[in-house]
Amino acid sequence: MEPSWQKIKLLKLEATASPLWFVASDYVPGARLLRITVVDQDENKATVATTWSPISGTNCGPGGVTTSATKSGLLTGGALYGALIGKLGGSSADVPDPSSVTGPYGTKRVFAVGSHCVISLANTDAGPLFFTMNDAPSGFGQHSGTLHILLEEYPT
Repeated sequence: MEPSWQKIKLLKLEATASPLWFVASDYVPGARLLRITVVDQDENKATVATTWSPISGTNCGPGGVTTSATKSGLLTGGALYGALIGKLGGSSADVPDPSSVTGPYGTKRVFAVGSHCVISLANTDAGPLFFTMNDAPSGFGQHSGTLHILLEEYPT
């Protein structure tokens, strides 16, 4: 059975140097499914790009790009360089903590989004929702482009 999705909002995510994480929602409660989709139309139904650039001359879609050289220091190792990623909990300034034994972000949930993602939130999963491009913090000054993201929910 297909869930009856309820639109939360349509976001415009600009690839900028700061902040590292863009606030998509101040608070998302638990016990629901979230569907995140990169769309090709803005709120006025105008056609928009579905690519962005982690570095000048390298365009990629929200799924990221494979590189011949390994890119170190990415915000998450769970997604390709340049991919759209999300985070539930924390702040717009969070970076991975390599010394943490419980995970690089502690209790925060970091996940790959790409062009389409559905995540299940338990009752205890809640907090602000953030999006960004997967890159090392030092590379954010070279980003360009904009993605439009449709955020939907289905309470469980």
